[in-house]
Amino acid sequence: MQTQRDHVHAHQFMMGRLSSALVQGDPSTAEIPGRRAVTGLAFGVLISVLVVAGFAVYGWIVPGGSKAYTKAGVILVEKESGTRYVYLDGRLRPTPNLTSAMLIQGGAATVKLISQESIKDVPRGPSIGIDGAPQSIATGSMVAGPWLACLPGSVADTPGDRLGLNLDPRAEATAVPADRFVVVRGADGPTYLVTAERKYRVGDPAVLVALGATTTRRVPAPENWLAFLPDGPALAPATIPGEGQSGRVGDRTYPVGTLFRQQPDTGAEQLLVLRRDGLAPLSRTEFLLATATTGAKAVELTAADLAAARMSTDRSLLTRLPDLTGLTPQEPAPNALCLRQNAVDGTRFASTAVLVPLDRSGVGPAGQTSVRTRPGSGMAVLPAPFDSDTVPPLPTYIADDGKAYPVGDQDSAKALKLDRVTHVPFPKELLALLPQGPALSLRAIAAAEVG
Repeated sequence: MQTQRDHVHAHQFMMGRLSSALVQGDPSTAEIPGRRAVTGLAFGVLISVLVVAGFAVYGWIVPGGSKAYTKAGVILVEKESGTRYVYLDGRLRPTPNLTSAMLIQGGAATVKLISQESIKDVPRGPSIGIDGAPQSIATGSMVAGPWLACLPGSVADTPGDRLGLNLDPRAEATAVPADRFVVVRGADGPTYLVTAERKYRVGDPAVLVALGATTTRRVPAPENWLAFLPDGPALAPATIPGEGQSGRVGDRTYPVGTLFRQQPDTGAEQLLVLRRDGLAPLSRTEFLLATATTGAKAVELTAADLAAARMSTDRSLLTRLPDLTGLTPQEPAPNALCLRQNAVDGTRFASTAVLVPLDRSGVGPAGQTSVRTRPGSGMAVLPAPFDSDTVPPLPTYIADDGKAYPVGDQDSAKALKLDRVTHVPFPKELLALLPQGPALSLRAIAAAEVG
């Protein structure tokens, strides 16, 4: 007689055959469909529970939290707040900037992120470091020139001795065109013609008359700016020995210093001046200056007159002055007149006169000055001139806020990793114009601690 157990087994058997028929299309399969998946899931859940329980027991026995702060030379940055710490004498000391932390921990320092939870029970000390130091040292984004030194006198008549500076090597700048010059007035009164490569001191008002620049605005410039441009010869009419004395051209008498011109049928016009020993050639620039001085017209000579005249052996007035006759004056507005500079060595700089858009020059519309930099960049400079045969001076770090931060000693330079970057000679005169930040050194930190 069948028992209830037999009925249950028979029911399970029939249900298994029905499931196999529906799922696999074969009612004779011995294994119930899905049994392996269910068994695997059960084992997976069991293993997961055991792993979680194991971690929980380990965490209860060994309390969590990073111990990175105990390692030597580590700068800690709190993940949640960005606060920087150094671990000194069993206490966490916050620093006002990463630069101070680097000075304390040295050049081999590493930066580690850490959570508030990991350091919540660590004793704290007072802040340590240099207030006002740069937030960081941009050793990966250093620039090495060229830089721009710009005249506020480009837009202001009484600019003072300050200059606008732009330390971004990619700043837009255009050299003064080869056929132009800018009239510049020095602080002590002399006037200069400035071309792209040099300056020419104007030694006589007739120069501006001859070059059509009498009404051109004279841009005021301090002597420290003018000193960077190489000097060309001073511009003034030539002095002719014996000027005004009687001289001869052929069978006619003329005062020494008289100008002559002769236009041949072919070729260039010939320009001459009478010296005591005869007619001497002179350049067109010399001719224009002499004409502007005397106001007298040149005497026209025929080819026969010239052939009969005695010629001087002096040819110095062909080369005494550069040819300026093709140049026209240019006022810098609406741009600023600047010098683009590169260091040649520890004592010399290559300077080119350029025109720069006002908003890139560090010069404001009213002549106010500022220092422009590339965001995120830095510059390690050596105050120049210095003797390249001796130990070079300590570097000064210029941050992207435009401030100059002198480095106190070589150990501090190594701690800030400035010994690994290019040190650029930089004019002392320009460095003095920058806003000055505090000295960067361990000594300065120690002094702040005592204070």
